[in-house]
Amino acid sequence: AGGAAGRPAGSTGGQAAGAARKAAVGASGAVPAGTVAAADPAPAGPGPGSGRPAPAGATKLEAAAQPPADGGAGRPGIEAVLQSVQQRRAAGDEAGAEALLRQAMARSDRPAEVARLGLLLATFVDSPAEARRLLTNALRAQVVRDEEFDAVGARLRELNRQPGRSLYGVVTTQDYEVRPNDSLWQLCNRTFPELFDARPEVGLIRLVNGMSGDTLHVGRKLLVPVDTLVVHVDRQRHGLVAYLGDVALVAYQIGLGKENRTPSGEFVVEVKQTEPTWYRDGRAIPFGQPENILGTRWMGFENTPGVTGYGIHGTSKPESIGQDESMGCVRMRNGDVEELFELVPRGTVVHIP
Repeated sequence: AGGAAGRPAGSTGGQAAGAARKAAVGASGAVPAGTVAAADPAPAGPGPGSGRPAPAGATKLEAAAQPPADGGAGRPGIEAVLQSVQQRRAAGDEAGAEALLRQAMARSDRPAEVARLGLLLATFVDSPAEARRLLTNALRAQVVRDEEFDAVGARLRELNRQPGRSLYGVVTTQDYEVRPNDSLWQLCNRTFPELFDARPEVGLIRLVNGMSGDTLHVGRKLLVPVDTLVVHVDRQRHGLVAYLGDVALVAYQIGLGKENRTPSGEFVVEVKQTEPTWYRDGRAIPFGQPENILGTRWMGFENTPGVTGYGIHGTSKPESIGQDESMGCVRMRNGDVEELFELVPRGTVVHIP
């Protein structure tokens, strides 16, 4: 979809997200002041999308073992280090492999090289919080490439199932005690904006608190993330990442517009629809019809001068992910867009450089 392709119509827009509060995550993984400590975290339940299978091969980041593409391949010792890491892991010596990677990262003066080595380290490091930091660094450094977004996304999904170890103390939260007659929808749309100037989506509350459903019990303490959720699209590498403050939350490989039709700029999610109808050339094409290309979810951008009818949506052509085949919109696998849909509130900013 996008541009002349039309968009779903008849939906109401949303309000802009609350004021941003950033939680700075340093290279050491230190906890910023004012964040929640990770003492005695509760057992975590599955996060959004945890019930669906990951794409084939997404549980490993073996591609990260390749030398960086910025010239590091020819540097003395790097190839030998990577080979030694692979050999030690194959022999079951995870501690030795980890030590070699850390030494190589400490010696390197190339940020991209450090990020690529960290990407490999994130696959087996013991600390979930450090694994998330390493993945975030690799994504920020833009060293994750094409299909690797699926592998990074699968690792982040694993970490999201244990928020007590990978998010607590890393993102900024406020405490809320559940009261009689509370519901997640009411809390996210009324109570949290009033109390904390934050408007998290229901799925984000479920994820951060390790909840598998919407049931609330009076007296339960909820952690309410107050960092702003933002979405970044990497057009060169066909990737999409949602960050909660400075921390990577989810990542996906995506499809983009043919002939460079995906617009650049900063956009705001205005409309959210499930099973959307596609309006094309004056015709309404219902969800489920073969001609409807929007898949199972639509997150439409607020129109701006010269940019009308664009958004993020699913697809009836999953084979097009990683390609430039859409009419300009950001295209995702249906399972991926359903997961993202649960996390992104109306008013979310989408950056497309």
